[in-house]
Amino acid sequence: MDALLHSPLLQNLALLLVVIAIDSLWRWPPKYHPLTVFRLLAAGMATKVKPKSTDSPSQHRISGALGAIVLIVPFTVLTGLLVTMAEYPLFFEAVILLCVMDFAQVRWHYNAVVTALGREKKVLAREMVSHIVARDCDRLSDIGIAKAAMESLLLRFCYQFCGVVLWFLIAGPVAALLYRLLLLFSWQWHWRKPGFYWFALPVRRVTRLLSLVPAFTGAILLALSTHPVAGFKALSQAKSRDSTSLLLALCGGSLGIRLGGPAIYSGNMIRYSRVGGHREVRFSDMTHCRQAVTRAVLLLLGITVVIFSALHALYAF
Repeated sequence: MDALLHSPLLQNLALLLVVIAIDSLWRWPPKYHPLTVFRLLAAGMATKVKPKSTDSPSQHRISGALGAIVLIVPFTVLTGLLVTMAEYPLFFEAVILLCVMDFAQVRWHYNAVVTALGREKKVLAREMVSHIVARDCDRLSDIGIAKAAMESLLLRFCYQFCGVVLWFLIAGPVAALLYRLLLLFSWQWHWRKPGFYWFALPVRRVTRLLSLVPAFTGAILLALSTHPVAGFKALSQAKSRDSTSLLLALCGGSLGIRLGGPAIYSGNMIRYSRVGGHREVRFSDMTHCRQAVTRAVLLLLGITVVIFSALHALYAF
């Protein structure tokens, strides 16, 4: 007990385990979630400062960068100062981590899609999946709904869950907060929305740089917990080399299913390459995907416990 009270490594490890346990058992109501405020602020900021389509790309980039800085940096700095001055900083660090992780929302919507498809309620399934994807869902078939939900769960596990966890472990809760807000703005200002390509470019580039290692760490963990040989084979055979396609190739190959393909954004058809395994998605794959993500989370926690325990023993020695 004394070691836990006096070791920052063990304190961070215990805090992470407690927060993940709470997030797996309890879903923060979206109406009262702090990130909902930032989604509204991001939408309002884009409405006010996004230049006209006739303006130059540089004007769009400057406006997008300044808009994100004005909303994110002061709040992050103020939160960091308040945590350092708090009498019980661990409690506030746990609250921050629980807010920015927010993976329970993704799992809840994913489970709702599974339930709706199982009961053949296609309209309800489209409504549920629309909360976790950026594409148009009005014309999705049963298989299209299942594939969209699985891709969202896998990508959010890689970008959102693993990104928050690794940045927390590397640099603390304020760094995790900064990363999560950048990720939120990147998704809120999705570059496939009309007029958002240049406006969202600065935030998208910074987010891509910060998420590269955590995202591929999550995909590798998922592959190791399922079928790593098939996953890395699909990764090497992927025709598209952008980060999202590579992540889907690794995850899809590990699960033995084909992901990617055409998607509609704001009425425009975007033809992404098909990556991953050799067979199309089936309804039963949704359960397997959910189980694979759970195993990857447990594997991540197991590796974290081993590494932090070893570091604590090394420093104590």
